[in-house]
Amino acid sequence: MKKIIISVMLAFGLASVHAQIGTDFGVNMFMTMGGGVSYYQNQSRDAAPGFSGGIAVGKWILSPLAGRIALDFQSVPMKNNEEFNYTFASTSAEFLWDFNSTFTRIKHWRVNFYPMIGLGVFFRSSYYDEGHSHGTDREVHGLLGFNLPVRISGGWDAFLEYKCYFLPSHYDGSNGKPVYMHSLTAGVTHNFTESPFHRRTEHESRNTSEDWFVGVGIGPNYSAFDLFSNPHHGGLAMVGVAPEVMFGRNFSNFWTIRFEATGLTGHEAYDTVLREAGDAFTFTMIHADVMMNLSHALDFKRGAHWSIMPYLGAGVIWRYDNVRFDMAADFGLFFRRYISHEGDLFVDVKYIMAAPRIGGGNVPSGNIYGFGIPSVTVGYIHNFGQSSTRYRIPYGCAD
Repeated sequence: MKKIIISVMLAFGLASVHAQIGTDFGVNMFMTMGGGVSYYQNQSRDAAPGFSGGIAVGKWILSPLAGRIALDFQSVPMKNNEEFNYTFASTSAEFLWDFNSTFTRIKHWRVNFYPMIGLGVFFRSSYYDEGHSHGTDREVHGLLGFNLPVRISGGWDAFLEYKCYFLPSHYDGSNGKPVYMHSLTAGVTHNFTESPFHRRTEHESRNTSEDWFVGVGIGPNYSAFDLFSNPHHGGLAMVGVAPEVMFGRNFSNFWTIRFEATGLTGHEAYDTVLREAGDAFTFTMIHADVMMNLSHALDFKRGAHWSIMPYLGAGVIWRYDNVRFDMAADFGLFFRRYISHEGDLFVDVKYIMAAPRIGGGNVPSGNIYGFGIPSVTVGYIHNFGQSSTRYRIPYGCAD
């Protein structure tokens, strides 16, 4: 009986240690709630400061990096009609960077600073004003901001948070002018696990000088207003060849973040409403991607040469003939092949989604994808410094 009790106690002890180092999904979770003020910056709307509030659920996925899903809303009165309020809502995927723990060994500062970047969908409700009915308006948005947490006790933090939502030109009748939503909120964060090691994950990069890479590639792409519309409708005029340049870091055996620029070549877009190719254009997109290494998801094996990495990202896209800066999203599948300590080969299958105005055409009825640019890129990656998260040399082998 004693052996059984001791065995159970040891099992619970090991499970506790396993949870403390952050390998269980629920260990690093947190929740935030706050409220404050908002300011809607649209040159076509005379808005007064309003109210902003929201909640978010997140998780520290790396020592310096947290991801969270946020639901926010704003109520903005019009200056010319105090009885009329704009109502906005948004959902965002956001990443917070623990600035202090990146450059110091102290993991729990009393006061900290978290820069923030995110992507989501911004929604404006319908309204009736001065005898006119206005429908809903929704768009993809990007955001930048920061969170200033102050440790209270018992897993609770107070915080002050600023967000700036970047919305496309022409949003909500802006007539081509930039549109922003600013929010400043105060609130509380509840951390579900209190442990001095709760942000440390196994196989995480330990040194800020390690696990960086740069890459170059080139490949074909084409543009259309449907996800998989037939490129032969527009002929070769729809097809272009785009170079790509990237740099990034493998933060762990599972998580990678990269920044990439693609484009610089021109081609036409086939308009599936007008059934004809549009005007030729040249575009560029600069985006950030969060990549997940499925090959390492279950076990970081020695000698595994292939990495399969789905990813999701967002950035800014623009045309050169009629400059139109807009937010765009991208997703894809990245195949990475180890060839040496310094080098990898890669194949990147990507799809870029942007607002229809980037393509200069109409949106087909029922199309939820807007304007799309699928592409396939082949290239080379050069790795800098020690690659502690990318490849494990088999026992008895020299690199």
